[in-house]
Amino acid sequence: MRIIRRLILGFITVIVLLGASAAAVLAYPQPLFAYHAERGALQLWSDQPFDAAKANDVLADAERRIARSPLPIGSGPHRVFIANAEWRRRLVFLWNHGAGGVNYYPLRSIFIRRADVDGDRVFGNAGPVPLPRTLAYFAAHEVGHSLIGERIGALANHRLPRWIREGLADYIGFGAQADIDVLTRALIANEVEMNPQATGLYARYRLLVAYHLEREGWSVDRLLASNLAQEEAEQHLLAAAAAPRR
Repeated sequence: MRIIRRLILGFITVIVLLGASAAAVLAYPQPLFAYHAERGALQLWSDQPFDAAKANDVLADAERRIARSPLPIGSGPHRVFIANAEWRRRLVFLWNHGAGGVNYYPLRSIFIRRADVDGDRVFGNAGPVPLPRTLAYFAAHEVGHSLIGERIGALANHRLPRWIREGLADYIGFGAQADIDVLTRALIANEVEMNPQATGLYARYRLLVAYHLEREGWSVDRLLASNLAQEEAEQHLLAAAAAPRR
């Protein structure tokens, strides 16, 4: 019995140490990323060299996208790490191995999978992620998650309906731009790009966020506090789309 207790205690100790080590890496990953650039509140880190001027262009674009959003960027820093080496990606992405980027708020560490900083592109398993989702878009989207967390707190951020959490981050990533009429027609036609489960894209959620902010006149704080179910949000949108134009 004593041996079993020691084995259990040893197992728990190993798990705790592994968890602490992983948390330390996620909280302070800079030693794994040798190349660095920064602009204002944004920092870009990579495990591969890049052109400093091109990196500044990417950060400037991300900065502009965030500046057009309903949430201020604040003082930062917001650290974006590009994991090009597969072992680094696996280390920092943990269970999110299929994602283009991950945000471990409130750690302020954002990770993006293999990317070409000079070309402003991110690479998925099948090659470059199609435009218009550039590296600047991914950076702004993931920073958007941090801005949401800063606005409402980590616990409330975790409890947000997925369409609000991902839709607002995507809205920020696209520089607060969404063609509501075009996306609504795509939603009604059940086009594949409007299916987040099938594509991993958040156009459906971005549409709902844009509609409530721009057409319904909601403030971002009202949106974040609403806890509105996705089905109800879509009912609002589709009812407005079906109403006769004045």
